[in-house]
Amino acid sequence: MTKLRKLPLWVIYTGGFLVIVALTFGSLFLAGRTLIWEVDGIAQHFPILVEFQKILQHPSQQGLFSWSWNLGLGADQLTTFTYYVVGDPFNYLVALMPTSKLEFGYQFLILLRLYTVGLAFLGFSRQFNFSRLSRLIGTLTYTFTAYTFYVGMHHPFFLLPMIWFPLLCWTIERVLRGQSWWQLALVTAIVIMSNFYFAYLLALGSLIYLVVRYWHLKADQQLHVNLRALLTRLVLAVSGGVGLSAVLLVPTLLTMLHATRTSFDFANGLWTYPINYYVNLPNRLLTNGGGVQYWVTLGLSGVSFLGLIYTLRHFKTYFYLNLVIIVMMVGILVPGFAATFNVLSSPSNRWLLLATLVFAYATMIFVDQLTKLTTTDLKWLAGLSLGLIALIWVVNGFYMNIRKHDIATYLVILAVVIFVILQAQLNLTRRQFVSLLLGLVMLNLITNGLGWLSINTTAGSAEQLRRGTALTWAKHYFDDAQKGLPKTGFYRTNYTPDYYTQRSAGNDIPMLLNTHSVASYYSVQSGAVGQLSQSVGNLDYAMNAPLGTLNSRTTLNNLLGVTYMFARADELKKQSLPAGYTPVKTAGGQVKVYPDKYVYGLSNHTGTVLLRSTHALPLVYTQAQQLTTAAYQKLSPVDREQAMLQGAVTTTTMAGVKTATPTKTSESVAYSAQVDNTSVLDSLDKVMIYRVQHASGTSNGDLSLPAKTTELTATERQTLAPATGLQQPTTALKQLIKQNQQLVSQTNQANKNGLTTLTSDVQGQPMPLQLTIKHPENYRHTELYLSLTGITYDRSSISQQLTIGGNNSIFSGRPNTKVDQLNRWRDGLKDSLSASGYTLTAKTVDRSVDFNQLGTTNMSDYEPRKTAVFNLGYSDRLRKTIDLNLADIQGIHFKTAKLVAVRFGQTYDRQTRQLQQQGLQHLKVTNNQVTGTTNQTQAQVLTTSIPYSTGWHLQVDGQNVATQVVNTGFVGAKLTAGRHHIKLVYRTPGLLVGALITGLSVVLLGGYLGWRYWRHRL
Repeated sequence: MTKLRKLPLWVIYTGGFLVIVALTFGSLFLAGRTLIWEVDGIAQHFPILVEFQKILQHPSQQGLFSWSWNLGLGADQLTTFTYYVVGDPFNYLVALMPTSKLEFGYQFLILLRLYTVGLAFLGFSRQFNFSRLSRLIGTLTYTFTAYTFYVGMHHPFFLLPMIWFPLLCWTIERVLRGQSWWQLALVTAIVIMSNFYFAYLLALGSLIYLVVRYWHLKADQQLHVNLRALLTRLVLAVSGGVGLSAVLLVPTLLTMLHATRTSFDFANGLWTYPINYYVNLPNRLLTNGGGVQYWVTLGLSGVSFLGLIYTLRHFKTYFYLNLVIIVMMVGILVPGFAATFNVLSSPSNRWLLLATLVFAYATMIFVDQLTKLTTTDLKWLAGLSLGLIALIWVVNGFYMNIRKHDIATYLVILAVVIFVILQAQLNLTRRQFVSLLLGLVMLNLITNGLGWLSINTTAGSAEQLRRGTALTWAKHYFDDAQKGLPKTGFYRTNYTPDYYTQRSAGNDIPMLLNTHSVASYYSVQSGAVGQLSQSVGNLDYAMNAPLGTLNSRTTLNNLLGVTYMFARADELKKQSLPAGYTPVKTAGGQVKVYPDKYVYGLSNHTGTVLLRSTHALPLVYTQAQQLTTAAYQKLSPVDREQAMLQGAVTTTTMAGVKTATPTKTSESVAYSAQVDNTSVLDSLDKVMIYRVQHASGTSNGDLSLPAKTTELTATERQTLAPATGLQQPTTALKQLIKQNQQLVSQTNQANKNGLTTLTSDVQGQPMPLQLTIKHPENYRHTELYLSLTGITYDRSSISQQLTIGGNNSIFSGRPNTKVDQLNRWRDGLKDSLSASGYTLTAKTVDRSVDFNQLGTTNMSDYEPRKTAVFNLGYSDRLRKTIDLNLADIQGIHFKTAKLVAVRFGQTYDRQTRQLQQQGLQHLKVTNNQVTGTTNQTQAQVLTTSIPYSTGWHLQVDGQNVATQVVNTGFVGAKLTAGRHHIKLVYRTPGLLVGALITGLSVVLLGGYLGWRYWRHRL
């Protein structure tokens, strides 16, 4: 023990860190898994790190301060990557690694950040009068929390605020104690540069810390600086930090003002969370609770939980700390509180990372008071610990409906409680006391970690990629089909929606393959691109992925210059493809198939083919006609897309350019709507069949029926009636059959003059609807669209689920016991019924399209969608019907539902050929520059598919020309008649101004520090 006291505390912390990491993260590694998540890990974080390594190692080929054509349609690399890697100092270590070791490097950096989290807290705790033991335990409990385990697996850079917050509080504490302010300026600058979102969150946390500590120190008469001096130093520190970070802050702020994510609904429109949030919350206090909802990641250690009880028990002694704890307890119950900390957007409880510092501080207080606990203290600790378990039992319906591993966690916590209660009676030596307490705390933290990381305790660990697959998949994402693309010229690519089916909104791996894919998946996306996508009703739109795969819309692909498309080999014969996109063939005239590059757990198990379009428009071309925004807005979303072939949509009318009135090109398709009642129990025959199919404990040999049987013969009816107990149907059963008949009839009547509603039967099953196309032969060789407006929907509720459960009991002929009813009530409380979204599927003979309305539980892309445009595909087949199916809600309603068709004949060919001919001649595209020449006999609109940004500057024949937004989202300008040399140059908006401010700030701060040093030398 004496030797340990001589060791620096960081050395002991390092030993404890290594033990916990080995037994928690090691369990994941032993299972052959990695810390790369199969959702955002491989879709965003890993490929971005790979790309960042390329930038660091080969800056002459692709500089950071440049435009990249591999970020969707094109985007500024600095402001796109600032959210992820640019301001993270740990990421710069990848410059020292070979690419082949980057999978290891990605995981090593996670553990390095996690280790630094503890070091930062050690530095923060040093300025308080806590014992070495309490500081060590406080540091371990701060380092290993549900939050750090969760983000370590899913969003590694979210560990950074756990490092910065203790450092911010440390520097604020120094200012409050009358010491220098320049350290606060430096840390503030680091925080702002690391991530603008973290800067906002930590600014609020730091302000709270400042106010609380100011009043605390003032009340204790320990404040070493007057208010005026304090405010002066804080202003200098914050101003200095902002100034030092301006080189990144200014460009990022300018970008965020025009990004897609500025359209968030505050708190996702919630005043309260759904009931299951509150039901699950008590269990999530000490465990991961089996998942994360609204980013609630508490998972406190047992000693931290006891520390909170202790401080609240001694309310006056720790008055200011307890005020913060109470505010947090209330705040976690209110969506608006979380949304305020989440940049006034979704109700994400990421602010709980700030609370971790409070929990660790309370832990240190408690550990120092362990040997001084009174009998009353022990009663409170034991009583509230048991009370929490009782509360979990009650809110779960008087049943411990929690994971087995959570129970193991409670057993360890119970051991901590028992130790605390009995430690005085055990007459332990100091060594025994420290060893037992530290051992129990570490066991508790290890148990919590295994709840996240062990393949045997959570399904979540199965979402981590297998070792050795990330780089291989990134390299062979398209089965090497990208090698068949031309090596010269500028073009864009896309891939079919079902090429890979993943949970993420998109995937950034194509960025690594230099394919110029239009799809992108980043937190910072151009608002101009999002505006275009929404204006044409792109079903794939999401804030983090504004284009998606364009829902395979033919004209939209061509407008954006998609010349090549990657498709699964098995899609060629059974899946509709965009019009005019034909397979690339071998010299022998056979379709060129790139064999599947098998990657375990990731491959799509089919080869890849390249599709090529001859109608794709060039990056820059001229339009002889302009369309006014007002005229454009009057068109339907489908016709808007087609109108951009007729003329360029301008925001400001260009004098001298012909203004045209766009013509409608889509054709209305007549249809009728009818419920498909095959699976609806609206007859006694169907109930008999249902009971046969759901029979249990009996032999079905004599009762088996062909699939999809809906009507029985007299003989079958006579045989099955006694076997199913339906010789004399009950009144309740007859009533349910009648209700289903009425629902079918009412739905058909509601849709008599066009689709208006889909609803569910009395079993809670959505009733499929079939749209029958009138004269379907007229719509071969067309692209069909189903356009829905005024969408509203009916969410499920607990009372509905109870009723549905009772109805199912009647249909199945089984008793509806009180236990069954109680279990349904429990399940209803645990489910997110009122917060869930839905999926609406439209299916034709050769295409299936899903529209997903995300629920309010989604913290990144939730937006209430009132319209939807389904592209049902271009096909030469006879499409007689469209099947609509609903999932996850009771019903959905539409104001209008129009079916339209678009033809691609001679007019379409002529329009696209003309625009191709009007493309810039001698086009040359580099990172930050686009050049070419044009020669027109009349004034025209310079039209591009370059996302609009004030960073693009146009020169015509060496003279600066103002740009404007064309086609709702792209760079455009007026060109006079004649031959012109066009030059578009990109410079990151605000970068020069930001760099100047940063340079000036460095000089001023350097001058101040030099003056300080000189002054102290005298």
